[in-house]
Amino acid sequence: MTFRVPRLKPGYDLKSLPLKPAEAFLLSRIDGVLTDRDLSLITGMSHGDTVEALRRLRDLGAITLDGDAAGQPPLRGASEAGRRGGAADPERAMSSGGEPVPPLGRDALHQAESLPLYDPAELDEPVELTPERKRRILDLYYRLEDLSYYALLGVSDQADKKQIKSAYYLLAPEFHPDTYFRKQLGSYKQKIEAIFTRITLAQDTLTSKQRRAEYDGYLEQTHKNRAMAALIEQTPRDIATITTAVDASVRAAFADPRDVAASPGRYSSDRAPAEQAAARPPATEPVAPAASARAAAPAPPSDEASSVGGGGAPARAAAASAPVAPAPSAKDRRETFARKLTGGLRRAPAGAPSAATSTATAATSVAASVAAPVPTTVVVTTPRAPAGFRSPESMRAVESLKARYDAARGEALRNQIARHADAARIALERNDYAAAANAYRIAASLAPDDVALQKASADAQRLAAVTLADGYLKQAQYEAQNGRWFDAALSYAKVCNGRPDDAGAHERVAHATLQTGENTRRAVEFARRAVELVPSSVEYRLTLALAYSAAALAKSANGEFDRAAELAGNDPRLRGLVAQAREQAKRYGKQV
Repeated sequence: MTFRVPRLKPGYDLKSLPLKPAEAFLLSRIDGVLTDRDLSLITGMSHGDTVEALRRLRDLGAITLDGDAAGQPPLRGASEAGRRGGAADPERAMSSGGEPVPPLGRDALHQAESLPLYDPAELDEPVELTPERKRRILDLYYRLEDLSYYALLGVSDQADKKQIKSAYYLLAPEFHPDTYFRKQLGSYKQKIEAIFTRITLAQDTLTSKQRRAEYDGYLEQTHKNRAMAALIEQTPRDIATITTAVDASVRAAFADPRDVAASPGRYSSDRAPAEQAAARPPATEPVAPAASARAAAPAPPSDEASSVGGGGAPARAAAASAPVAPAPSAKDRRETFARKLTGGLRRAPAGAPSAATSTATAATSVAASVAAPVPTTVVVTTPRAPAGFRSPESMRAVESLKARYDAARGEALRNQIARHADAARIALERNDYAAAANAYRIAASLAPDDVALQKASADAQRLAAVTLADGYLKQAQYEAQNGRWFDAALSYAKVCNGRPDDAGAHERVAHATLQTGENTRRAVEFARRAVELVPSSVEYRLTLALAYSAAALAKSANGEFDRAAELAGNDPRLRGLVAQAREQAKRYGKQV
């Protein structure tokens, strides 16, 4: 994905623009360096909302956008339409929770074939089904938990009752048990029944006004929970991205301007040959005194030159054949800059003549030029300072440069801290605790010594954790009411992450886990924690007793049943619960 860099247009009148508060705040954070992704993190807006706001600001003439348009979010349903070879259908591409969904109805079976979630060995089971039908059943069975009711039936979340029933009657016969009457199905029988049961549940839920409203609320809550969790989890990556961006911007500010060509991020050595030729200085070569004098005198025209039409053409040919000095590269300029800082000193390469040798050679060359009639080029070498020596001026220059670099980096960090702190406060005002926690954590990581900022970050994280736990609690309750015990156990466990001292949430994890019939040790752990938090609860001790019983820990189960009976006293309701729990323990196959 390519992120775009917005830049302010000079001369626009801010007061004359019909901006919304969020757009005005976004506009105030544009500095020509931050990408749309960075602005999304700073403002607390989603990336999609940030892109839409930037497009509107561009249309209003306030900014320009750099970068490729590939960074823009794809249109809804674009990927699905591409797979089908048709136009995009926005309604079918999104569920009511606002998330992209797989192809719907019968199309879900075809699309799943490219990414099988089942063991290919299951296709080898000898049953009275064609290989194609086997794949279709396995594909849908293993994706049931990921498909919404709308996606399963192949309808949009705006479909009316008639459309839902039509979709059901189109899909249900394919998985109705009567379709496979008297056929040897093996393990496929249970899978076909599960698919048909889920299709029927989807139809029953979506055709009931009340149940559909509850289901839509569940989908919306699930979407919010995922978005909040993703925003909180991505904070470490955002911190690394912002720190890298700060360092890059400071280095760019201290770079030699000649190292930057017209294309951002490219060095002049990468320019086109024509540009390099235009930038090259005229070539110069050392010329002997006598040769210089001869060059100044006019040369007699030759016959060959006359036949061509004067001396112009040979002269131009000679000039064209003269060697041209290459343009100094970025590396050469950096080395020159380093020599300036160190007082013009460079350590001589191995085998190179020393300063004394160069001076002696120069003296010998001068003497030879006096004695001999043939003129030679005079080379004069300035004596060099000892290797490793730095003048006080160069030392002060290096220290000054380092101080300016550190000051620039500190200023860039302070700007980022202020931006994210502002974004966090705005997010808190609109009760977006996940965005506030994300922004405060970034600001606090950039200012580890700021006590007030660290406290604000911790408070925001607690608020986000509690809010997320509330959302997972609603999600878990709906899943438990509809018998989706695996999902409920997972959602209740996430509630415990945000509420570590919530005994009720821990007991619900244990209860949902027992309903799945798996991982009884996990049920024991959560039930034990619930009892530790509220030792006087009869219900919590009964759940722990059942968990012990399911884990074949009969002695521990007996102890919890006895303590529960003691706590129940003469309360008929509680004593009835104890008796009921003992009977349930027997169904686990453990006589308690």
